[in-house]
Parts: sequence; structure tokens; C-alpha cells
Amino acid sequence: MPTPQKGIFQEDSNKFYHLEYKVDFLLPFPRLQNALKQSLSSPADNVNLVIAFGRQAWNTLQPNWQPDELLDFETLRGTKGFVIPSTQRDMFFWIHSQNHDDNFDSVLRIQEAMAEVAEVQLDLAGFTYHDSRDLIGFVDGTANPKDDDRHLVGVIPAGQTGAGGSYVLSQKWVHDLQAFNHLPIEQQEKVVGRTKGDDIELEGDAMPADSHVSRTDVKVDGKAMKIYRRSAPYGSATEHGLYFLSFSCEMARFTVQLERMFGTTEDGLYDKLIEYSKAVSSSYWFAPSSEDLENLLK
Repeated sequence: MPTPQKGIFQEDSNKFYHLEYKVDFLLPFPRLQNALKQSLSSPADNVNLVIAFGRQAWNTLQPNWQPDELLDFETLRGTKGFVIPSTQRDMFFWIHSQNHDDNFDSVLRIQEAMAEVAEVQLDLAGFTYHDSRDLIGFVDGTANPKDDDRHLVGVIPAGQTGAGGSYVLSQKWVHDLQAFNHLPIEQQEKVVGRTKGDDIELEGDAMPADSHVSRTDVKVDGKAMKIYRRSAPYGSATEHGLYFLSFSCEMARFTVQLERMFGTTEDGLYDKLIEYSKAVSSSYWFAPSSEDLENLLK
């Protein structure tokens, strides 16, 4: 079984950086490949670097095969005018460690290498907020798989094209913290589906059908649609939110959750949390195994 990129499962970082590029595919292939090689060269030992590719970029760099389910993100139009826009890009770099300065050294090196072949269209630092909470004050990623289950959920299994790699969804969400924080705590908890202070899932009649937990914790034909989340809050005085980043063994796990969040399923319910947070970017990616990435650079 090929080996997933190490940085996907390193969980001790508290500083993060995200770069999304739009590539100029009219350039000669050797220039693209050389820029990619330079961007991945010599990161510091304590820095984790994960790279993923949009469908067109992967097909250009590796025309011999494509992961079975890889596709571009398409704009999703939900109920009551809620929309997830497609901003599908071509290359994604995820840099994370315990030091922003070390991350930033890698960011500068990547940008220097990529500047001649691509335009950076998302340039965003993230961080761990308190005890792994989203900026709305609730713990993020409580239901994430643990230990070996992370690989079962987040890695394409043996026997499939792209085995050892992952399908990836990235989205930038902008929060309306003023509106959300104006809600009484009990109402906030009903929106999320968990208690705010001690992070306990609501049960029975206390759990609304349109809470975030209810809409995203779902089974299809008895199989839980779990994903492996690696999201990070980001923010300034004027804009703040969540860079949602997740890995999966199959694309359907993303689409099922998004459709349930935006009310395009038969029950017509939508996730109340999207009244207080707006998706402004969305891309699907393929993060190849370490071995497939090495072959790409030859």
C-alpha cells in the first residue's frame, strides 16, 4: 500500500498556512514540473508540507492516470438562496508546524518557485484557537476519527486508482460573529448541536433536525459518511472565519454532507449554521501518496 503524505496526519501543529494557485497551463511542461520541484525542496525538519492538485493540474502533470472520482467543484445552489461558489484552483499547498516563522520561510520559498508559472489566489494563515475551537466558540472536529481510523476514513484504499492518496475539499468560510454571538447560548447550542462549554452532543428532543451535527453526521446505506477534518480558524479585525480542510477516501462523503447542509436533499432541511457563516471559496483536490508524488517529480 502506498504511503500517504506524512503531513496529513501530523496533529501537533498550531500554526497553519494555506496557498491556492491558478496555473498557467500554456507554459511548457518542463517549466511547470521544475517549479513544482523547487517549491517542494528542503522544507525545515519541523515543517509539514502537503500538496494537492486540482483535476486539470493532475491530468497535465500526470496524463497516464487519474484518480477514479476526482472532479472539479461545481457551484452548489441550496434552499433559500444559500450558495457555495466554485473557485476551483489548480495547486494547493498546506504548510503547518508549531512556528509561524518557519511556516513563512516555506511560504516564501514556494511563492518564489511558483510565481513564474501560477498566480496565488488564496493566501491565508490559520491558527489553533484556544482548545481547538472555531471562532464561534465551539470545539471543532470533535467527531474526527482517531488513530488507525483516520486512514480508513481519509485515504483511498488499496486496489483503487490513487491508492494511498486522498480526496480533499477546501473551503474558506467567513463568519458573522456579531450575529452569532448575539444569540443566547442555548440557541447557539441548538444551531451547532453540542454544548458550548463542555462539548457534549445534544440528545433526543434537545437535538434539532437542522443543527450542524444533525446535518453532517449521516449514514448512507448503513455506512457513516465520516471525513477527516484538518480545519483552522483565521482572522483579522475585519474578517474572520474558518478555513475548512478535509480528507476522504471517497468523494461522495463530501457531496452528501454539503447537500444536506444546503437543503438539496428530499427532506428540504438545511444546516442552521450557514445562516451565520458564508462559504466564499471551494475546491476539490487530490493529494497523491508520497510515492506517486515522487514519480510526478521525476
